[in-house]
Amino acid sequence: MIARKSALIILIQLLNGLLGYVALKFVALYMSPWEYGVVGFAYGFVALFSIFGQLGFDQAHIKRVSEGKDIGRCVATFAVTKMLLAGLMASAVFISIAIWRYLLHRGFETPLHEQAVYVMLVYFVLLTLTQTFISTFNARKETAKAYLPSLVYTMVRCVLTIFVAVYGLGVMALAYAYVFGEIFHFLIALILIRGYPVTKPSLFYFKSYIKFALPISIASASSIIMTNIDKVFIQLFWSAEQVGHYFAVFNISRYVILFVSSVGVLLFPTISEHHMRKDVAEIRRVVLQSERYLSMIVFPIVTLIILLAKPIIHILLSDKYLPALPVLQILPLFVLMEALARPYVSKFQGMDMPKIIRNRVFLMMIINVILNLVLIPRDIRSLGIKLVGLGAEGAAIATVTSYIIGLIYIRFEAWKTTRIKGNPKIILHAMASVFMGSILWYLLKLTHISRWYHLLIIALIGGGIYIVILFILKEFKKEDFDFFRDTLNIKKMLTYIKEEVRGK
Repeated sequence: MIARKSALIILIQLLNGLLGYVALKFVALYMSPWEYGVVGFAYGFVALFSIFGQLGFDQAHIKRVSEGKDIGRCVATFAVTKMLLAGLMASAVFISIAIWRYLLHRGFETPLHEQAVYVMLVYFVLLTLTQTFISTFNARKETAKAYLPSLVYTMVRCVLTIFVAVYGLGVMALAYAYVFGEIFHFLIALILIRGYPVTKPSLFYFKSYIKFALPISIASASSIIMTNIDKVFIQLFWSAEQVGHYFAVFNISRYVILFVSSVGVLLFPTISEHHMRKDVAEIRRVVLQSERYLSMIVFPIVTLIILLAKPIIHILLSDKYLPALPVLQILPLFVLMEALARPYVSKFQGMDMPKIIRNRVFLMMIINVILNLVLIPRDIRSLGIKLVGLGAEGAAIATVTSYIIGLIYIRFEAWKTTRIKGNPKIILHAMASVFMGSILWYLLKLTHISRWYHLLIIALIGGGIYIVILFILKEFKKEDFDFFRDTLNIKKMLTYIKEEVRGK
């Protein structure tokens, strides 16, 4: 069932990615990188303060519900907590802007930047409240309920974004598209949670949540800072136009990382259940199997994105974004690092060892921020310090480097605590990807990719070469084919969705 739920996540994320790309394409065609950069900056700025909207309580809720705690008290306690956290987040944004403007006497590049920040704040407040329901669904491994609302959100935002771009309604309308999409996200999730027991909030449960959330909150905060500080730094030291370039190609990589993270959402409560039963052997099996399949899927995707970076930007975006070509040739590597680390992150979360997760992400964040400060700016004039000045390319290098360090750390801790050395089949996936990339690199010299179907054909050829190589290496077997075929069975998938939504 984990496989089928994972397949549903992949399907929904593919649809989300497709819709997101369609919206991005219209933005690329009808709006300037500067306009998109303003929204990208506002998103990144407020996202930094979404730290206060989480503080590890989302993971704590999933942990306690998956352990079998009273669902009514858990939902009530968590809902009150999330409302308080949403208020804390909004207050932090207003206070920071007040300090920036009235104490430090600084401002934004344009008034639109500040206005977009306030609109994005509304979006993040709604998202924080929506997570009350989504985290509950994830804790109960009700994948359809957890992910179908996100598909509705993406559809609404896609339609609104296209309308805004075509009719030239500008930056603020583009920012409002996020808000209206999130309203639908919230309402659908609210409808799906009807019928769940909700009792009174429990102080005892709240203390239990805090115990798990405190170390996780550092990890959560570090992850949010690491994911969004680059956009703020590029805006601060360069311009909104370069933020637009970076934000666009970052979103292409983000579509893949959403799939990786979604699989981790399923692994966490699954491992937690096995941990409660002290079934160490099953935990080991789940971790190694998930590592193998994630590696098998992500290696060729990342290789194809890097190899086809120029035609991807030319065809899927616009030549206006070609300055971001080096970024797209570097940034996807962080997706691969996260895919290889994700099973072990879920393992430590499920085994109630959040300190290791905290240490990993905190280490990554420190490295990421330092490298961003060194690689992005040309200089820091107030201090008279000359720096590298790579801009968006420096941000990509910083991100990939921090994820490499994070992978090394989590794998070392897994070996030290439970003697899991990892799945050696990863080496075969790497070899097959390199060989596939070498063949395609030669083919690209003989052909010119100018249409979307050229790009699709080359990607399919690459995927076919990859599977054939794995088959020759005896890494892709009949049972793997049967596994994927059964997992992707449309009839069984629809039956599962209907049963879950109806509460069976």
